[in-house]
Amino acid sequence: MSDILLATSIVYDTTAGYLTKGNLRIVPNPSGIFEAGTKNLFLYYELYNINPDTNYLTISYLLTDTTKKILRKITKSVEKRFTQQALNLGINIEAFKPGKYQLNVVVFDSIINRKIEKSINFAIKKAGEKVKIPNEELPYYDAIEYFVSTQEYKYFQTLKDEGRRLYLKKFWEKHNYNEIARRYEYADAHFQEGYLAGSKTDRGRIYIKFGPPDEIENKQFEESRPYEYWQYYNGQEFIFVDVRGTQEYTLIWTNVPNEKSKPALYDYLPVFKRRDLGKDKE
Repeated sequence: MSDILLATSIVYDTTAGYLTKGNLRIVPNPSGIFEAGTKNLFLYYELYNINPDTNYLTISYLLTDTTKKILRKITKSVEKRFTQQALNLGINIEAFKPGKYQLNVVVFDSIINRKIEKSINFAIKKAGEKVKIPNEELPYYDAIEYFVSTQEYKYFQTLKDEGRRLYLKKFWEKHNYNEIARRYEYADAHFQEGYLAGSKTDRGRIYIKFGPPDEIENKQFEESRPYEYWQYYNGQEFIFVDVRGTQEYTLIWTNVPNEKSKPALYDYLPVFKRRDLGKDKE
């Protein structure tokens, strides 16, 4: 089961875009803070290793307060149609008072008698009120690996609790937490490959470091593997290829320093794209 992605909006949308996941347009809410009177809280997550059959999964959504009191419980039955399924739901929170809450998702498969669950915190604030959430509770607060050098990150990992707290405080004084957290949420929701979290994939890493590309060329030709060509208007370019045909995209070429190209994999590109790289081997 993936982590839970909170959102302010999830709507059906077949147009391509960096906020879309399949046929859904998702507007993430990485802070997990909703204003009082907000009608719905939206969530998105994915389930893996499902054994498709004629039975159903029982999924419970529980909203609790800080005392663990259950304020709302929603139970749904979901068909086991695919080995991997994406689920989303809108929950009405219009009557919830300002405060801190937790959303728990419990998935039960009665055939194998297995239960898995995930939870995520969220808060409701008064209009215009600033809600202070302890930094250590913020999602992705310590996910700084892509924004420091390898040596610096190794140093960070050796720090004790107080040292890490001070290091992260200084780091986020120089970086936009909300923007980076949004990128992590999007990457985890859109670029997962098998058991590998979306933020750990090549496309996820590039998305997090550089933001959404300005243009994406996504094509497949008979003589080559599927590829994605990402372009940024500042001149940065990246080419990812599904080398094994498993929808796992590897970064094989870029013009960005500190990101490595893989010339040995250029042959997986169509001929015209290899010519563009000056690597036509025909």
